[in-house]
Amino acid sequence: MSVQSPNDGQILNIIRRNGPLSRADIARLTGLTPPTVTNITNKLLEAGLVSDYMIGASRGGRRPLLLKINPAAGQVIIIHIRSFKMIGYVVDTAYNVHFEQTVSIRGLSHEAVLEQILEVIDQCRKAATTPPLAVGVVIRGPVRTQEGISVFAPNIGWKNVPLKYIIEEKTRLPAFIENDSHVLAYGEYYFGVAKDANNMVLLKVGHGIGGGIMFNGSLYRGVNGSAGEVGHTVIDIAGRLCSCGNFGCMEAMASETALTDLVVDAIRCGQTSLIVDMVNGDLDAVTPENIYFAADLGDDLAIGMLSRVAGYLGIGIANLVNVFNPELVVIGGGLAKASQYIEKTVWDTVACKSFESCSSVLEIKYSTQTSENTMKGAADMVFSELVGKITGLS
Repeated sequence: MSVQSPNDGQILNIIRRNGPLSRADIARLTGLTPPTVTNITNKLLEAGLVSDYMIGASRGGRRPLLLKINPAAGQVIIIHIRSFKMIGYVVDTAYNVHFEQTVSIRGLSHEAVLEQILEVIDQCRKAATTPPLAVGVVIRGPVRTQEGISVFAPNIGWKNVPLKYIIEEKTRLPAFIENDSHVLAYGEYYFGVAKDANNMVLLKVGHGIGGGIMFNGSLYRGVNGSAGEVGHTVIDIAGRLCSCGNFGCMEAMASETALTDLVVDAIRCGQTSLIVDMVNGDLDAVTPENIYFAADLGDDLAIGMLSRVAGYLGIGIANLVNVFNPELVVIGGGLAKASQYIEKTVWDTVACKSFESCSSVLEIKYSTQTSENTMKGAADMVFSELVGKITGLS
């Protein structure tokens, strides 16, 4: 994978994210002149980084030749560390998955998780059809991306783990470490429901709540890479205790964990629910999926608690809308599966709690492609870094 100038890299990224494209489309998207686009795309064709795809539809003149990324241009390894499992992928430049492996990390020690990462990387490396160019690791919690340090991974308990250094020392491959919500924001912005937006705020609502903020194709990271920790903004000072030690954080009030706790507490206080039979009376076994299924069956408790969580989520989103005034808020993660039960309450709360000048231009969308778009977002970030770092481009 080799290019010689920033314009080469820009066009390569445009084709990778948006192809197949005509040269006229590339000129429009990049602002480069048609002769410049022609010269660069010819170089990329000769280098085998892009390929001819097909003849496109006419827009009044000659039918254009469409270009697409060449899947054989390179492969990378993506490691997605979720709450209780780890997924390894081998992904090519066209985002085709050539290999996938899932392993459990539930109950593993800090050191055992590191060993598992290296083992999955090794398995992915063996399965790749061409030598992988790099490794991308997606992890929960704040990350210092330049140094590749996991500042705090709440599901593992890591603190200030130099993950980039460890992986590069053991594998001799370039490694890039990124927060899961930031990666998902990238994936939704370029490949998902936010593809046509200029700016957006993403909320990943699962066991916890994380966020990503995209403006004009750039991820806002903040001073030290911690921007987007929206789950730890306080929305009710008298609310539940959060894992961070504060009370009433959005994560403590509106996450899937909060939803499960609300349902279990209500059942223990005597409210009836189909969920009890689903878990054979073992309330410690209740999962968000049980609650969503019960809601689909018309369970009043499940529907009511989803509405309560939606109200808290709406308050948090209203605060973000007032601060950032985005055109789009995307809600992803597990809670998006229950969008039919929460979307009206979320929207009504946002409209009530935010300035009309902000909410009047706002759209809220739900994405249920969290895993796929996280993988694509991570691969896109790594390929973009490879264009800049391996080739010496800025």
